[in-house]
Parts: sequence; C-alpha cells; structure tokens
Amino acid sequence: MSNSNTPLTTRIKIKDQHGNVVSEKEVATYAGLLARAHEEGLSQVCTSLVQVPTEENQFVCIAKADIQTKKGTFTGIGDASPRNVNAKIVPHLIRMAETRAKARALRDAVNIGLVALEELGGDNGELREAGHTGGSDGVRCAPSDGSGRGSDQGTSSSSRSPNGGMTDAQRRLMYRILAQAGIEGDSATTVITEEAGIPLADIDQEAASWLIDRLKDRYGQGIAHGS
Repeated sequence: MSNSNTPLTTRIKIKDQHGNVVSEKEVATYAGLLARAHEEGLSQVCTSLVQVPTEENQFVCIAKADIQTKKGTFTGIGDASPRNVNAKIVPHLIRMAETRAKARALRDAVNIGLVALEELGGDNGELREAGHTGGSDGVRCAPSDGSGRGSDQGTSSSSRSPNGGMTDAQRRLMYRILAQAGIEGDSATTVITEEAGIPLADIDQEAASWLIDRLKDRYGQGIAHGS
C-alpha cells in the first residue's frame, strides 16, 4: 500500500576504512521507491535468478527484476557477492541481489536518478555496480502486495538464524527509529527487511544489533541502542 508519508530519499554518512565519516550522500530508499511506484500504478513484480553464486564464479549472485506499472515494464539487474555486501549479509546473497535488482527497476519506473540505498554495498558504504550476464535459473512473478515481494517468497533453511530471532526490545527499537523518521507500519517493515536483505523472521540477535546501528545512522537521531 502506498504511503504518502514515506520519504523518497534519505541522507547517509559515508565512512572510510577506519569508520570515520568522510562525506554524506543523498540516496533513494526502497520503501520510498515502492510507495511512489504504487502511486503510479504498480501492478506486478517479477524476479529471476540469472546466476547462482558458486565457488567457480567467486560467489557472485545475479538477479533480474521486471516492474510493471501503468507506464510500462521496467527492468533492473542486481548483483551481490561477499565483496560488495556487509559481512552479515553474505549468507543471504540471493535475497540481496534480488532486492538490488528490484530497486534499480523501481528507480527507472518512477524516474529517479539517485542510487538506491540498497545498491550500496560493503562495510563502508562502497557502491558496486552490477554488469554481469548469465543463464536464467528460476522466475518468480506475482501481483504487487504492497511489500515489494511476490506471494511466492518462501524462506530457505539456510536463512534460518542459528541463535534464534531478534529480541522484542530490538524489534521495538527498529520500528521506533523508523517511526521518528516518519516511516511506520508496512513501510517500516519493508525498510527493515530490505536493509537486512532477509525476511523479518530470519533476523537473529546479532544481525538485529548490526541493523539497529545501521538504522540509527541513517534514520535515527539521538536514540540509545538499548532503549
């Protein structure tokens, strides 16, 4: 569902290898792109796996997304590898590649030239561009349900947390950070899952801790980690 209060862009801090802030950058948000696409008649989201990550291809996963709106069909390609995602996202390369592909297709669909937050990779905000090609392996299409994911979105056993899910306090804090930025309800859930690259139920306590810091850095102002 479209949410006119969902911000289309946000500003993020770019850090060097030592963790020092060196600049800021305005980027589009997945939740904002999705909301704008719904306003412009988003009717279908299709994704396909172009390349499965293997040792032979250095674990580079490539996905393709087709976004259909009243304006037509728009295509995006996204890649994810251990070299261009945060270390905690490495077990979820397929989901991240799919997310990046959808973000790129959505940018074209709503005519936004800014890079999407989800396209930034690595531990220090490096931007990696996808430019790979390969054979197709599986296609998923579904009418848009407002979350940006099709109905055929099962959770693989490899995505399950080895140490249990996040705590209730961690969950509340993530939603509170986003609420203070004007992002609530389904839009907040979308931001959390797309930032993490995995479904909400698969976010464990360690990943949630990392995600809280990420959300505080990009959306929060003066929120204590353990609140």
